[in-house]
Amino acid sequence: MDDSIDSSAKIITGGFAAAGRYAVIGHPVHQSRSPELHSQWFTARGLSGRYEAVDIDPAELIVRAPSLPYEFAGVNVTAPHKVSIMGYVDRVDESARAAGAANLLYRSQDRAWTAGNTDGEGMLRALEEATGETTLGKDIVIVGAGGAARAIGAALSRVGASSLFFINRSLERAEEVNQSVQGSGVLALHPESLNELPVSTDLLINTLPPVADPQLQLLNLEALAGHAVVTDLNYYVEEPLILRRAEAMGLMTVHGRGMFLWQAALSFRAWTGQDPDLDLGRKLLGFPGW
Repeated sequence: MDDSIDSSAKIITGGFAAAGRYAVIGHPVHQSRSPELHSQWFTARGLSGRYEAVDIDPAELIVRAPSLPYEFAGVNVTAPHKVSIMGYVDRVDESARAAGAANLLYRSQDRAWTAGNTDGEGMLRALEEATGETTLGKDIVIVGAGGAARAIGAALSRVGASSLFFINRSLERAEEVNQSVQGSGVLALHPESLNELPVSTDLLINTLPPVADPQLQLLNLEALAGHAVVTDLNYYVEEPLILRRAEAMGLMTVHGRGMFLWQAALSFRAWTGQDPDLDLGRKLLGFPGW
């Protein structure tokens, strides 16, 4: 796989203001490794950017969001603000519009404060890097129906997944996401329905946080065929439960650090116009062999 970010037409091109303050906002956000990763990338490229974590309670977003473009040159957005943040920008770009969620705020070339999304493209690149295959023609199940699930679903739909199902505790929420990305259907996250996990599943993606582990324990992974791949977005957990279960069954697993690396790299590119040192990122995040 080509390590160059320029190898894809789906990169976000910003107004390039490398100096200044950058941040990741969310609640909670203490577990994020974005400050460490981006700070090292800024240093490696000789840039004077500074990156920090800013915890914003959902009730405070209405007060804090309008000040972000005056405080920061660029911002990453994590749960629970990925959808609501789009109401506080000058523009929503194609990537965020398709995903219905944003994980990136940046200055566009005309200086408009813009919401974008690198989650979907980040997942596509991580999967291709780990498996050596694209997701074209694959049968895929996504667990969860939040901003990350929506973004990943939109990207997978765009590149031609054969089928795309969403599993979630709230069927109403799952159906909303399913319709927005033109998916194939939904399943409820409870014991009575989880035996319905499609046996044809090629790829299972968990987007739920570790607090949902009791529900994830209910997933009938035994229904999956031996060729299935299982991935989990929780990059800050060394051995997520669902990956431990999949590995015990002999299934291929893809750790969330891959998607985290690529979504961060695409954000860095949007802000600075430069590719970050991906190998430095792999070493920092503890990729196998690094």
